[in-house]
Amino acid sequence: MSKAILKIGRSRLLGALAAMGILLGALAASGTEGLTFAGSTLWTKAHDIEIRGTLAYCAFMNGLRILDITDARKPILLSQVYLGGGFAVDVKDHLAFVAAAAKGLAVIDVADPKAPVLKCLWKTPDEARDVVVSGSTAFVADGSAGLLAVDVRDPAAPRLAGSWDSPGESLGLVLRGTIVYLADGSAGLQILNVENPDRPTLLGSLDTDGTAEAVALSGNFAYIADGPGGIKVIDVGLPSAPKRITALTASGYAHSVSADGNLLCVGSLYDGGYQILDISNPASPAVLSTNKYTMYNESWRVVLQGTRGCIVDYFSGLFFMDFSNPIQPRPIGSFFTPSSIVAVAAQGRWAYAVGELSGLQIVDRSDPSRPLPVGATNIFRGVQNLAVDGRFAYVTDRWSVQIFDVADPAQPKPWRQLAVPAGVPRTIVIQGKRAYLTADNFGFYIIDIADPSEPRIIGSYKLAGVTMGLAVSGDYAVLANSDTGLHILNVNKPETPVPAGLIKLAGEPSGVAVRQGLAYVAAGPSGLLVVDIGDPAAPKVLGAVASGDFSSAVVLDGEFAYVADGNAGVKKISIADPASPKLVASFDTPGEAQNIADAGGIILVADTNSVILLKK
Repeated sequence: MSKAILKIGRSRLLGALAAMGILLGALAASGTEGLTFAGSTLWTKAHDIEIRGTLAYCAFMNGLRILDITDARKPILLSQVYLGGGFAVDVKDHLAFVAAAAKGLAVIDVADPKAPVLKCLWKTPDEARDVVVSGSTAFVADGSAGLLAVDVRDPAAPRLAGSWDSPGESLGLVLRGTIVYLADGSAGLQILNVENPDRPTLLGSLDTDGTAEAVALSGNFAYIADGPGGIKVIDVGLPSAPKRITALTASGYAHSVSADGNLLCVGSLYDGGYQILDISNPASPAVLSTNKYTMYNESWRVVLQGTRGCIVDYFSGLFFMDFSNPIQPRPIGSFFTPSSIVAVAAQGRWAYAVGELSGLQIVDRSDPSRPLPVGATNIFRGVQNLAVDGRFAYVTDRWSVQIFDVADPAQPKPWRQLAVPAGVPRTIVIQGKRAYLTADNFGFYIIDIADPSEPRIIGSYKLAGVTMGLAVSGDYAVLANSDTGLHILNVNKPETPVPAGLIKLAGEPSGVAVRQGLAYVAAGPSGLLVVDIGDPAAPKVLGAVASGDFSSAVVLDGEFAYVADGNAGVKKISIADPASPKLVASFDTPGEAQNIADAGGIILVADTNSVILLKK
């Protein structure tokens, strides 16, 4: 929504959205007939943490998680509430308030931390990025919509009390008394009087030369995480006339700040880690330490509370720290999260998932509403895809096929690794004693896996360009090449695959499923294409359904095709008439739906940020 639109009839627009808040929240959760949320697991992208005694309330891209940190060395996950978004959290009494990105403001009853209850998902005009609650009012930094003051006296029915359209993009806020200090992105620091929440009024402002992402207060000074502009120190003793005191270079893209007493913690992105500064003299802060703690060091949020604190890492999870010696902070414990989920597979009660530097993860999905991780391998790089067959899981990375023994799901073990001589391994399909593999910038391999201890390449076929998708049916392998189209190979003689047909397709063919002489192709921006390959020498397009973003993978079940469609989530498409496929349902996942697997009555989705389980 543009700023211009927001400024025209703003109060009328916001009032209408507020009135629709509960309805829109309900629609977001259950308005997808025929494709509904069942559960989720392996959450990535931690964004915020609020610590209350022995409990930690954590905002993830997927929603809210509650941890028991009685022993911070070994945090225990107590519960989670899927929201479809989550940038920040605040807790007041028995309620947790989550700034749930495009989903709006979530209000959750956490009286029983093991069984939280979603009271409401209230749609905000833009994207809820931060929230602070005072009394009966929740103040929300809502991106381009500015500051919202939301009356939450009835947690099940919040209503908009007032708003202030900021000149920038409201990303973070701090409340002191009746004054809000707003990190307003490109417009720097905005200071507002919210004594009357119905009418927030501007007291003062100070533009910064970076992107104001977050703000912290200590005494009469505000400390701004100013993105590429580093750290700004601003005298706010007179709110109507804030003055810049000094600026410091951060260790990366300054994204978060937290102050306590004479210490300031700054979290930076782009391998920046975090820094501890002595701010006893605000005019001349002194860096006490710069710290790297994982291979990523993406400190999205930092929290400093006395001598303890937490680093919320965008890719790696939560790191609980002892800052007694700020020159040498000491780790206490951590709550690991995968960095990404790019592919999924199913076998029996188990779901399997892989991601970059996330290892092979195994999940018990017997109760789809409570999928439970049970085992994982060490992390490794270059992960592309996977397939599971019996006792073994086959994972492709940029250089090889890794074979894991998954007979004991709680303890998956590396078994063998087969390096490929050329190309980047992508999709692998297992049929009997053979594995079929696509490879970027090479083409196609056939591998003998009669003895998984000694896998060997027995045949290959060269193709230029990016070959990703693969399906095998009878004597034919069907390859989706984003540059040259759909290739059909006869693999009756595995040592010498030969071309049987080719059709150039629109878009970027990336995934394919085959059934009864028809190929269903996930063709990137061109959506789902249905291709008749009954005569491999003369394939022809029968029908198509447009993409909402980028269709990358497809699976079939009965009269339906299920498509992973990038930022547009998952599409359910009727293929009863292959010449006229029709979109019948969709589910907007919080991340980017990259890969998909059929698991009986459930569809598994590799959503980059998690594994999502959808009921068909």
